[in-house]
Amino acid sequence: MAVATAAALLAALGGALWLAARRLAGPRVPSLRGGGDPGLMNGKTVLITGANSGLGRATAAELLRLGARVIMGCRDRERAEEAAGQLRRELSEAAGAGELVVRELDLASLRSVRAFCREVLQEEPRLDVLINNAGIFQCPYTKTEDGFEMQFGVNHLGHFLLTNLLLGLLKNSAPSRIVVVSSKLYKYGDINFEDLNSEQSYNKSFCYSRSKLANILFTRELARRLEGTNVTVNVLHPGIVRTNLGRHIHIPLLVKPLFNLVSWAFFKTPVEGAQTSIYLASSPEVEGVSGRYFGDCKEEELLPKAMDESVARKLWDISEVMVGILK
Repeated sequence: MAVATAAALLAALGGALWLAARRLAGPRVPSLRGGGDPGLMNGKTVLITGANSGLGRATAAELLRLGARVIMGCRDRERAEEAAGQLRRELSEAAGAGELVVRELDLASLRSVRAFCREVLQEEPRLDVLINNAGIFQCPYTKTEDGFEMQFGVNHLGHFLLTNLLLGLLKNSAPSRIVVVSSKLYKYGDINFEDLNSEQSYNKSFCYSRSKLANILFTRELARRLEGTNVTVNVLHPGIVRTNLGRHIHIPLLVKPLFNLVSWAFFKTPVEGAQTSIYLASSPEVEGVSGRYFGDCKEEELLPKAMDESVARKLWDISEVMVGILK
């Protein structure tokens, strides 16, 4: 037993050293941003949900550098103000950097979403890009303020209502763009219309995958409804990124050092993971492109279940009822 344990530890150490050497040899993912012109987003207003950390923060930083006026829609205003202060200091010497605005938005509360949208519609004359970035990942079973399973409620329903309430402003600001952050894990999800609220059974991994599949179906149905409006909507997966999204995942204490080294070697940084969001929000290459799925700034194929138009339409209709959108 002792020999086997020692062998396992040596194998782990050897693998860890190899991973460290791999990362130190150079960045695993090159910069994917298309363009980089500091004035590319001048005069444009971008709204990013969950912009105080991780992918959202990295996306905000680059779009600010490109000259955009960025609205951070965040649940925790104090943390958002702290992140905004850091971003302002980081970009203080960047020529042409855009303005940064913080607004409170809790996607687990339809009341908060409506209040946020009222404020935006009252105070913002235009909205050029909406980036539905915020998300929650594999949390224990909990419900939103309105009684929805948390992952489906935040990742899909909160953004569904937000987008619908801001569609008028986006149309008036056209050409405009909507960017939806999904995940490759959509492949493991299914839309069970008999138990969307996971009250019959709950598996945190499956429910996350279902919410990400819902993001894609929502994007494709929205693209169909927006045809001819000059408002485009595309969806992306950022890859596996080192962010605080995995805070609900329990990793044994003894395994953590190895896990941290593996993630450092193989996972994308937030800046690397944000490149496709930045690309879809700003690049002239995707002007007029809508209803597509992207990864690493390239269009990718979807599984048939993510392209099922009848499921997408039924999900849209049910989502309208769930969030209380009146015809």
